Amino acid sequence: MKKVMEHITIGSMAKINGISEQTLRLYDRMRLLQPSETNPETGYRYYNIKQCAQLDMIQHMKALGMNLNQIRECLDEKDIKRFRQILNLQKQNIERQIQELHYKQQAIERSIESYRRYDSAPEENSVILEYIEERRIFCFDTKINCYSYDMDYYEHILRSLKKNYVLHKLPSCYFCNVGSIIRKDYFQRKELWATEVFLFVEDDFEAVDGIEVIPEGMYLCTYCYGFNKEEESLRLLMDYIFEHNYEVKGDCISEVLIEFPTFYRYDRNAFFKLQVPVRQKKKKII
Repeated sequence: MKKVMEHITIGSMAKINGISEQTLRLYDRMRLLQPSETNPETGYRYYNIKQCAQLDMIQHMKALGMNLNQIRECLDEKDIKRFRQILNLQKQNIERQIQELHYKQQAIERSIESYRRYDSAPEENSVILEYIEERRIFCFDTKINCYSYDMDYYEHILRSLKKNYVLHKLPSCYFCNVGSIIRKDYFQRKELWATEVFLFVEDDFEAVDGIEVIPEGMYLCTYCYGFNKEEESLRLLMDYIFEHNYEVKGDCISEVLIEFPTFYRYDRNAFFKLQVPVRQKKKKII
């Protein structure tokens, strides 16, 4: 039986382990895995086949998400407790990344659905009656009426919303569907008064306060393009409701359905869905 050679070249060591020679040289410089001997005349590096066990451990620790400095720290200290501590930290880091990816997936799915609704939306300012399922939102009260200021102020609102401590973990794509609320009393008086802005959130989103449920039901809805047309469309919706004998059951929601990419202008270009829960008033029997 042919005896296996204990010392192998860096090229062979790389080949049998499925890594590059550059990786082995990096491990050498970082004192993670150094050749068992170096020929003083030629400078050739030689490894002992038994060092594959240490290389496997390095690759295993990398696969667990540890960086090379953490791996070197564990190997230098030769402390299994430190290894477990780093693994626990890495576990927490992975859990955080999974949560972030989960939020991103939800935001992408919501965006895809918003574009689908945009494609099937009726003509601008057409009023239609729709059934809408229950939704959850996170509300943020700006204390200032959104309709009293221009788009510059809206941009400041959006900055404040993004910095909110409850929302700081959400990906940026979540903030493309910011909406505002005109509470029922103001809407019934035909007053454009909205100090609260909101984001739609999923059922697993947790917050101590600020969460509000928009109930399911029948909503009168209309659509419009651009922030500069929102007030006009709201007035039309108000008039339609009272002219057609509807009773307002709740708050009016102004939802940014989608934001179009901004290519040539600074201003935002959005497509709105304005919606208010209603029911038809019963006609009096004479």
